[in-house]
Amino acid sequence: MNRRSFVQNATLLGLSTALPLNGQAMSQASSIVKPTGVPKKATIGLITPGSALSRSAFERTLKSLTDLGHQVKYTPNIRVRSDFLSGTDQQRVADIHQMFSDPEVEAIYCARGGYGCSRLLDSINYDIIRANPKVFLGYSDITALHLAFYAKTGMVCFHGPVGASEWNDFSADYVVDQTSKGRKVKIKAEEPLVITQGDASGKLVGGNLSLLCSLIGTPYDVDYSGHILFMEDVGESTYRIDRMLTQLRSSGKLDKVAGIALGYFTDCDTSPDSPYYEYSMGLNEVFKDRLGDLGIPVMGGLPFGHEPHNATLPIGIEATLDTAKGELKTNESAIQ
Repeated sequence: MNRRSFVQNATLLGLSTALPLNGQAMSQASSIVKPTGVPKKATIGLITPGSALSRSAFERTLKSLTDLGHQVKYTPNIRVRSDFLSGTDQQRVADIHQMFSDPEVEAIYCARGGYGCSRLLDSINYDIIRANPKVFLGYSDITALHLAFYAKTGMVCFHGPVGASEWNDFSADYVVDQTSKGRKVKIKAEEPLVITQGDASGKLVGGNLSLLCSLIGTPYDVDYSGHILFMEDVGESTYRIDRMLTQLRSSGKLDKVAGIALGYFTDCDTSPDSPYYEYSMGLNEVFKDRLGDLGIPVMGGLPFGHEPHNATLPIGIEATLDTAKGELKTNESAIQ
């Protein structure tokens, strides 16, 4: 299907309205719900729950997903812009409800991250997500939705490429292996940063560090106890990384974590040509200082986050972190 005819024939979905569930304290679903796998020629629901999508990013997204053999559904809100957001909060929530409710939509991909997802959490009807579990893919600001869905419904979500990402073989293979083929996968660090040696098993939880911190104290936070926590970020100074890790420590979030896996922290280390370089602390030093005394396996250098090679991690799935092998592997299928 060529792009012009595809865009002209894409289904324009109406807006849906629903009342939110009003959680007053942190909660977590008691059981894990795995979504159905994505067929080879699936209908993908495309949403922009955060920042606005540019024309070039929109066209790149359509090409990437159709090249993978999929058809794409979206609403008129896909290119709406409201200040720095992709449409109003009401429009973006309506798209989430619509895509989960639509029986033709077999998986939901976020076209981009950016900012704005946390604004939606109080208005989402989690009964709709609970009743219609589907593969939900994205990363960065999408972390807010991932953790809210996991906390409120137990649904496995996928921290991986957004539609506008570079869908190279590395990134695409991880998505297909986990969301279509149901394979167990290994994510290996080429140059592991072993902060504390050991191995640990537990359910995966995590995402963008900034968003993890922003959810503390909200009804959408997740209990990390017994989990392997994975983290990544982009464009944060080392002192900010230090501050956020300190917040996780001080809030008790790391007290019972089984292990910690660190991905890309893109553009977070201070450049030698920065005027602040001489008085800064190296990123790896921050990791060792803030995470090295927890008494659990901690390893960095894993290929996920804001880089072209972005491995997919399924939130809620049993996994093992092994610092001796420099790998993080899933121990079960992430789909039904």
